[in-house]
Amino acid sequence: MKDHAQIGHELDLFHLSPVVGKGLPLLTPRGSTILRILKRFVEDEEIRRGYEYTNTPFLASDQLYRISGHWDLYRDNMFLIPDNEGKPGESFLALRPMTCPFQFQLYLRKGRSYRDLPIRYAETSYLFRNEASGALHGLIRTRQFTLSEGHIICRPDQVADEFLAALALVKYITTSIGLSGCWYRLSTRGEEVGGKYIDDPAAWEQSESLLQELLDKTGESYRIAPGEAAFYGPKLDIQYKDAWGREETLFTLQLDFALAGRFGMTYINQAGKPVPPLIIHRSSIGCYERTLALLLEHYQGQLPFWLAPEQIRLLPITELGLSAATKLREQLSEHGVRSSVDSRLESLGRRIQDAHQLMIPLMVIIGEREAVNDDVSIRLYGQKESLTMKTAVFTEWICQASRLRIVHLEVQTKPTKHTH
Repeated sequence: MKDHAQIGHELDLFHLSPVVGKGLPLLTPRGSTILRILKRFVEDEEIRRGYEYTNTPFLASDQLYRISGHWDLYRDNMFLIPDNEGKPGESFLALRPMTCPFQFQLYLRKGRSYRDLPIRYAETSYLFRNEASGALHGLIRTRQFTLSEGHIICRPDQVADEFLAALALVKYITTSIGLSGCWYRLSTRGEEVGGKYIDDPAAWEQSESLLQELLDKTGESYRIAPGEAAFYGPKLDIQYKDAWGREETLFTLQLDFALAGRFGMTYINQAGKPVPPLIIHRSSIGCYERTLALLLEHYQGQLPFWLAPEQIRLLPITELGLSAATKLREQLSEHGVRSSVDSRLESLGRRIQDAHQLMIPLMVIIGEREAVNDDVSIRLYGQKESLTMKTAVFTEWICQASRLRIVHLEVQTKPTKHTH
């Protein structure tokens, strides 16, 4: 069993540079491709489900975090920059550790009616947290990371449907990327009063009861974790046990009954009175870098076909084969399939070995005979035998597999031994 850091190095996905600094991984072109695929998948799915995307700054005045309450609770985990416009030592800009206060400001830019809700904001957020050096590890725990983040601002009568819809999206994402075996943890305030939690016992009791009722409706089993709630409300943590048996929180859905009041967020209800909305903090795939790390360990590097940074390696043998391979690569690229042509003056065996080391899901060998007959000879990762099929049939099959987000390719026809 390999750690994701070792797999990432072997597959040339990311690099840890001591000159850049601890907890600041560099994604290579191959690693960046995987994150880009995941981001597009999540963003397109969220937009399809009614989310509106925002783009907010990477830093803000300390005043924003003082209003939210994060300044008092999380200041030690923020990267602070003196603000030249304020008093020295008193005014700061902070690299953002979360996006919610920014999206709240967008909500506040104009008046809202009950008819305007729900509003579903989403953002692919670049966040910064000053984690302790000893806690940093590969892509799992970093000082800069990318989060699929969003906030649903809704009326009390909408919160149940919105919460369940957000949970359904999480289920869809985990199924699509193949992370099975997740379970639920209901994180509550517990017996603690005050301290890091908003001091509103009635609101806590109501929101915790609501969240528990919603979980009961799903029929899913869950366990209660007292003392693990966010400071502004209870949350549902989707937990996952990684390849090493360590428990990780993949995604979180949080009920927030407090921050709307702190920011003065209201809408005009049916009675014509301004009232605060409820807020659901949610993420569809969590931290992209951490999710990639878990996927690398879960699949031990052999990522689902639709996520592989290079899905196909084309291996021409002759000049005629090179011409056919180049044409095929262009056709595949038009359909969004990621492939490359390895035309190095190396033996076919060496080129196959190099592709195998990078765990490329599919190799396509094109020699003189294949080029003349408009055929391709394909070999799946981990197999020693190949199958010949018509180029048009292959192209249709592989484009469909990529479009349908197939995890691992399967060829139904019995393969024949490679003859090259």
